[in-house]
Amino acid sequence: MNKSSKHIGETTPQKIKDAIWSSGKSWLYVCLILLFVVFIRARLLDVPLERDEGEYAYMGQMLLQGIPPYSEAYTMKLPGTSLMYAGIISLFGQTIRGIHLGFMLLNLATILLIFLLSRKLVNDFVAVIASASYAVLSLSSSVYGFAAHATHFVVLPAVGGALLLLSAVENKKLPVYWLSGCLFGLAFIMKQSGFLFVLFGASYLYHDWRSKPERASKQLWSSLSLFSGGAALPLLAVALWLYAAGVFDKFWFWTFKYAAAYSSQIPISAAFAVFWINFLDIADGFLLLWIAAALGFLAAFFHAALNNTRAFIGYFTLFSFLSICPGFYFRPHYFITLLPAISLLIGIFFYYVAAKSTKLVRSPRAWIMGLGIFLSLLAVGIAGQTNNLFRESPASVSRSAYGLNPFPESLEIAKFIEARTNKDDRVAVFGSEPQIFFYSHRLSATGHIYMYGLMEHHDYALPMQKEMIREVESSNPKFVVLAAVPMSWLVRQNSEKYILDWLNNFIQRNYRLVGAADIVSAEKTIYRWYRDAETYVVKSPYHMLIFERKNGSVQH
Repeated sequence: MNKSSKHIGETTPQKIKDAIWSSGKSWLYVCLILLFVVFIRARLLDVPLERDEGEYAYMGQMLLQGIPPYSEAYTMKLPGTSLMYAGIISLFGQTIRGIHLGFMLLNLATILLIFLLSRKLVNDFVAVIASASYAVLSLSSSVYGFAAHATHFVVLPAVGGALLLLSAVENKKLPVYWLSGCLFGLAFIMKQSGFLFVLFGASYLYHDWRSKPERASKQLWSSLSLFSGGAALPLLAVALWLYAAGVFDKFWFWTFKYAAAYSSQIPISAAFAVFWINFLDIADGFLLLWIAAALGFLAAFFHAALNNTRAFIGYFTLFSFLSICPGFYFRPHYFITLLPAISLLIGIFFYYVAAKSTKLVRSPRAWIMGLGIFLSLLAVGIAGQTNNLFRESPASVSRSAYGLNPFPESLEIAKFIEARTNKDDRVAVFGSEPQIFFYSHRLSATGHIYMYGLMEHHDYALPMQKEMIREVESSNPKFVVLAAVPMSWLVRQNSEKYILDWLNNFIQRNYRLVGAADIVSAEKTIYRWYRDAETYVVKSPYHMLIFERKNGSVQH
């Protein structure tokens, strides 16, 4: 029985376990959950990469070639996820399928860790519900769960760090504090928002120390020092590596200076409106489960069995929520770092309801009813995503989630470019489509692989545009790809237009049109090449144009 659990009437966590899954049946349930995830994700392995995935894959590809981050591609993201991608594609191949296979294994590992964490915090009943909740919610198209976003890579070490943190506090083993900190530090280098989990660990350690009747300052400082040292180690290792590679200045600019400017685009006064609009879309058919999570948070403060773990649950939920807040963008995949806490709270809610129900019905029946209600709500959400999960082709799944963004088209464009270039030829993409570089195995003519930062309203926009122009002109790219897709640029009324004025003249002087991908509808894209492309008139505002360099070097 979990040492931290207390009696609730006549029901204890051990009685719950004996009632419906004695002899380790919980592990059988978890295996069934994992098999369900494998069944769904196996058919989604070929969903075309979207932009973030394309960035990580491209940077991972360069890492395998010995090219350090921030030298040939600029990004505000810390390099942890790109390093993970490099490991994945080295094991499973530099393909969409290889990336998503590695991602599937990471997702399965995260589900197991959530099961173990919830089991340690409460019991098997909560653990099974939490792991099932995370398995399905992290699959949901409403959070782009089929895509290997950095937030998934944050969650794995964060949950592992939380599990070790519990063990460290329980057993007072100093090396475990350090290991826990290391895992939280890994969460941070996957993405800046992972730092909130470092703060969670430190806050909980301080709370645990404050709650003790006899507080020894030496114990607090030793545990916090080891934890903090472990948390700082991954970032320190990355900084030393990038300093030795000669790219530390670029790393610092993009991940801290520019990232700060990016995070200041949305005023705090608009934060709630942005959150609410996005949350309604994210909850989707699982809204009742999100409501159950909110009630589970309240139940944690009234449930006598959670007296000893209430603080951990509260801190974990608070900092998980804060992890989706930086910049107040509240994009769908940002919510993935909140899902472990939400899943745990869903389990707690049904635990609380079932425990109270034992006063009205016999104990085994109460727990089975609670589990049945949970499965019914889960089934409702799954039914709302039947097409994405069970029916649609990988390309259709991409279209359903991302509309007419050119993610399926990037494959055809990359094949065209790869077949007509040497490995030393450079390619310029004017748009935010880094997946083209990964597919074509060609380097970008510029480190600016996204146009977003160039269109934002901050002091860095114009210097970044001029830097991109200089890099493109000096790289003499053989092909130029122009993404005439609004979401690939996100031009605003107050955007600096300097690069747009330059681009048209640059292409006219130096390049000829050799390809067009006209995204007429979600089901149809018209491709034209060479002479057919020259005479083709595009029908859709969503199209890609491919230009080949005329003889000689580009004219500035």
